[in-house]
Amino acid sequence: MPSTIYLITGGCRSGKSGYAQSMCEKLCPNPIYLATSSPQVSDKDFEERVKRHQDDRGPTWTTIEEPLKLTKHNGEQFSNRVIMIDCLTLWLTNYFMDEGVFCLESSSSEAGADTGAAANRALEAIKKEFDELTKQWDATFFIVTNEIGSGTHADNPVSRRFVDAQGWLNQHVAAKAYSVVHMVSGIPNVIKVSVPRVPATNQPSKDARDEAIMVDKILSTRGIEMESKGYFMIKLEGGLIVASFISCITNDKGEVCDLQGNKISCCSGTKKREPMVQWKCRTAKELTTEIFERWEHVNDVVSKVGHAAYIGREAQRAEHCLFAGEHYQQD
Repeated sequence: MPSTIYLITGGCRSGKSGYAQSMCEKLCPNPIYLATSSPQVSDKDFEERVKRHQDDRGPTWTTIEEPLKLTKHNGEQFSNRVIMIDCLTLWLTNYFMDEGVFCLESSSSEAGADTGAAANRALEAIKKEFDELTKQWDATFFIVTNEIGSGTHADNPVSRRFVDAQGWLNQHVAAKAYSVVHMVSGIPNVIKVSVPRVPATNQPSKDARDEAIMVDKILSTRGIEMESKGYFMIKLEGGLIVASFISCITNDKGEVCDLQGNKISCCSGTKKREPMVQWKCRTAKELTTEIFERWEHVNDVVSKVGHAAYIGREAQRAEHCLFAGEHYQQD
């Protein structure tokens, strides 16, 4: 399975980089910024643009500068990370420079043929490099590119070669992307999202759905042996799934406490205990990952498979209600 690819396209100053950066920061605590600019392409204005992008990124970002062979950095370094590539246009420019396209004169038919051949080599090389880069299944890429063919027609053959190649490269990446977003005046417009659709023939009948609902209601009334050290409370709040672990542990004074023996107080103005820990997540998968894969104390408080399965089911129900706009009540 290849990487998950998000393509962010648009014109100059459309908000592409800012949008991609904000999405990366939401999805990953330590994203990677893969800068494709070349030291050879530089002037004062360009340097100021680079400095502005650097200032916008905080210390949580890892910056890698690589003009051509981006595959030198994939593998373990990209594993479970979100990588922002900024941008395809500069990356393609570097391949054109590497093939000497911009140095070829095109006043004669022979020179024009040479220019076309070099441009084609550059395009095929970057497409091959991109395909190799995104073979890694456990990485997510946000790729910024430009719609440079929406303006006036270029006045020279080399520029037209570049505009054509940029368009073909954008199409190549868009075809493999999970989602494509077109930025217009800072506003994101989703123009592609790959959502698997279940064929209608595989849908259960109404009778089968009604029966499944009855089975669920019966199973919701059964008793489950829970943990002695505490329990989980799940609710929807502010567009998020909120899960709290409420401790039942007591210290030698008979006070409800956390795993370190510190007393847990009641919520302000109520007799309800303060949660020992709380998570606020967007999906069931994110919530169960936070609890069962990233919480360092999960093995201290969750020892029963049935309890773990119960939390997973409730997280899934909560997600369904969140996206369907339905009321959620924990079993």
